[in-house]
Amino acid sequence: MTSKPFSRRSFLSNTARATGGVITLGVLSRTGAIDAQETPPFEYTWQNLDARQGRTVDALTRMIMPSDDNDPGAAEARVIVYIDRALGSHRAEYKESYVSGLAAFDRYCQLSHEAGFLDLDTRNQRRALMGIDRARSPRNWPDDAPMGARDFLRMLVTHTMEGMFSDPSYGGNYRETGWKLIRFPGRAAFGYDPPFSEFDMTIPEIEYPEWKPYDGPMKSRIVGEA
Repeated sequence: MTSKPFSRRSFLSNTARATGGVITLGVLSRTGAIDAQETPPFEYTWQNLDARQGRTVDALTRMIMPSDDNDPGAAEARVIVYIDRALGSHRAEYKESYVSGLAAFDRYCQLSHEAGFLDLDTRNQRRALMGIDRARSPRNWPDDAPMGARDFLRMLVTHTMEGMFSDPSYGGNYRETGWKLIRFPGRAAFGYDPPFSEFDMTIPEIEYPEWKPYDGPMKSRIVGEA
């Protein structure tokens, strides 16, 4: 029997449906992940991250979900737009985690690679990201950081997947790039399962007519009146 080659498209499709899109760097690296490819820039005004924070998150999402010769990634889906906007709305509780986590990550890069993340070459950026993908925080992760390295990475991976596959109205999944990647059929009237996403899972209120007591011909038998 001939085994079928590993397909990122099929893996993402099955995983997103079965587990809500929780994907690790180890799995993504099987497809040559962590090699972010350049894409043409687009105009964007930061809303909740500053320029350096935004550029760092953008670069990390591109490495977590890179483009390849056949399929688009975080860059084409404009995942960074989703994350930046979400930090001012349904993911506002994570804003401080991004600010402190990015500061800790930059200090980690300084201690481990002698430069901030954005100042590293591609090889050392890849090493820095892979260095925090472990059960325990690496030796050079700041002791006073309010979150561990793995927690910071998991947050990034989770929100990268949201930005890839959530409704385009939230800023990511540009031109339904993520949906096309996994052949998702499109918008759903009553919301989606995660990561399409749980903050969309609201069912419209049903308007019922005003209740009025029965006053018909069988009223005496129904309410016990003589």
